[in-house]
Amino acid sequence: MNSATKTISLLIVILSLILTGGSASGIQSQVTVIVGGVLIDGNGSRPLADAVVVVQGDRIKAVGKRGTVAYPQDARIIRADGKFVLPGLIDLHVHYQAWQGELYLAHGVTTVKDTGNPIEWLEAQSAAIDQGRTEGPRLFYTGNSLTSPPAVKDHHIGLDSPETGVRAVRILKDHGATAIKVHQQISPELLRAICEEAHKLGLRVTGHLRRIGAREAALAGIDGLEHATGIPRSAGAHPDLLKTDNPENDLIGYYDDLYEAAEMEEARFAPLIKLLVEKKVAITPTLITWFRVASDHRADYAREDAEYARIDALGYVPESARRQWRTSTIYEPKDASDLERFRLAYKKMSSFLKLFHDAGGLLLAGSATVDNIPGLSMHREMELMTELGLSPAEVLEISTRRNAMFLGRDKDLGTIATGRLADIILLEANPLENIKNTRRIGMVMKNGKVIDTRYRLDYAMPYPRPKLVRPLWLEQQLRK
Repeated sequence: MNSATKTISLLIVILSLILTGGSASGIQSQVTVIVGGVLIDGNGSRPLADAVVVVQGDRIKAVGKRGTVAYPQDARIIRADGKFVLPGLIDLHVHYQAWQGELYLAHGVTTVKDTGNPIEWLEAQSAAIDQGRTEGPRLFYTGNSLTSPPAVKDHHIGLDSPETGVRAVRILKDHGATAIKVHQQISPELLRAICEEAHKLGLRVTGHLRRIGAREAALAGIDGLEHATGIPRSAGAHPDLLKTDNPENDLIGYYDDLYEAAEMEEARFAPLIKLLVEKKVAITPTLITWFRVASDHRADYAREDAEYARIDALGYVPESARRQWRTSTIYEPKDASDLERFRLAYKKMSSFLKLFHDAGGLLLAGSATVDNIPGLSMHREMELMTELGLSPAEVLEISTRRNAMFLGRDKDLGTIATGRLADIILLEANPLENIKNTRRIGMVMKNGKVIDTRYRLDYAMPYPRPKLVRPLWLEQQLRK
């Protein structure tokens, strides 16, 4: 190519950038308009019939009733007559794996918060999604879970002093963590130091508790309780019910938590709820994982899981996960006595959560996806939340706007409003009439781009989760 040709080519590129608003791809001027649907905007407002949502680039440019919103004649039109327009769903508790991305998106989950994985892997995985090297939901994360020794899980960090805890918080923040998670062995002293430093840095602290109860954690400054852990201990359950911290036997620990919940004393609910509300401690109950064993839908969920295990296009899913989908054995009680006890635990916890919600407590939605179907598990979580006594409208607001608020990202996510990121789903039926209609997804948009929600056997996974060997990367940083 001679110099004159190069000059002409450069002028063409510059002119193209000017005409497209500064983007070589034209993404900034590309306008997509969703027309005619019923808008459920995530704010808890009344649904808006015959709505128009104008998307330019990755943002929502305008929202309103048809006839009141202007848009270019050459805009791409998506007809939504008879459909329902909602913000993308947000799952606040996942344990992300490289193979899960398109499953989340196919089920309308456009944002997730990972609550336990190595920070260096999550940083790389999040970047791969943002840069388009793999498809997946927007990925926020806490990184390695922080705890007092011993560190019982492969990504946990056992911290020997409050000072080390402060350093760990700073390193996690520097590598993209948007919150901090503490885990089962955490002491009140270490938790207090972690909370103080995290709050200085604008981070929330959430925890999976075992050694201490919710009351102690609230007084130490914690912002959220994962799986509603800590509540049974502070509501009358005896600590001797927790028999194991064995990292090789999660099932025993899981049963221990259920046994503990069955021992809660309802007379102690009110003062604990009062404290949690006053301290603004949120609860993410993860009902679909923690109480699936006691749910009346257990058999239905097992059948669904087995159907997913037979989908050929999901052949990239690891055999260990597909085996769990085929059998769902961990959600089958050992005997009738256990089932009765688990159902009592579920009944008591359901009562506590509804009272907490009614008292103004911040109830959040997360599925704790490990063995469940990614994405589908969020819909199941919402279904179980309505069984607590919440309306579908409340559950939808929790699963969008309130989850975004807890992430600290409500200026960008969780609602359909001017200026927000264009994460939008279309449903074929009204979720306000039946929350199960959230499963009937007709379209998924993330960052203004309509997603191909088909499963692909060649799904790209550039960064599989590594097998961890100690000292972990974060442990190495703490030794410097």
